[in-house]
Amino acid sequence: MKKIKRVNKLNKVITKELKPFGISKVTMGKEYAYYFNDSHITYTLIETINDEWFDEFVKERFNLYTESFILSLLHEVGHHKANGNIDGDIYDFCTEEKERIEKCVKSSNCTEEIKKLNWEYFNLPDEIMATQWAVNYIKRHPKKVKKMWDNIYKELLKFYKKNYVKGWQQPLTMV
Repeated sequence: MKKIKRVNKLNKVITKELKPFGISKVTMGKEYAYYFNDSHITYTLIETINDEWFDEFVKERFNLYTESFILSLLHEVGHHKANGNIDGDIYDFCTEEKERIEKCVKSSNCTEEIKKLNWEYFNLPDEIMATQWAVNYIKRHPKKVKKMWDNIYKELLKFYKKNYVKGWQQPLTMV
C-alpha cells in the first residue's frame, strides 16, 4: 500500500487552527467525529452523499451555505463547545437514537429512506446544538473563518499535490 504523504503536516495545520477552541488534537480518519474524553477531532477528505445532505440540511434549516469541510470541522468543535450543556437523559436519548438510526441505515438500500434517517440524525438535540454553534460562529466571524479556511486550504493543496491527486488546481471559495 502506498504511503500517504503530508498527513502529519495537514493534521498539525488543522490542529493549530482549532486549538483556540480548546481542541487538543486533530487527525485524519474515516469520518468527522469528536471524542469528548480528550477533545480530539477526526476529519475525512472523502466526501459522501451524507455530506451533501448535511450541507443541504444546514442551508435549509439555517439559511447558510459555506465550504463543507470547514462547516463539518466547526460542527465537531460545536460538540466540544456544547459538552456539558446536554442533560444526561438527553445525551442517553441521542445515543440510543443514533444506534437505532445506524441500524436502520445499514438495513436499508433505499436512498430516500436513508436521507430521511440522516435528517433525523441531524435533528437530534446534540447534533443541532453542535450545528447551531458552527453556524453562529461562521455567521459572526466570517473573516476568521475565511482566514482559517485559507490556511487549511493552502496545506490541502500541498497534500494533494504531494499525493498526486488531480482536480485541485481551482481554488475553492467560501460562500
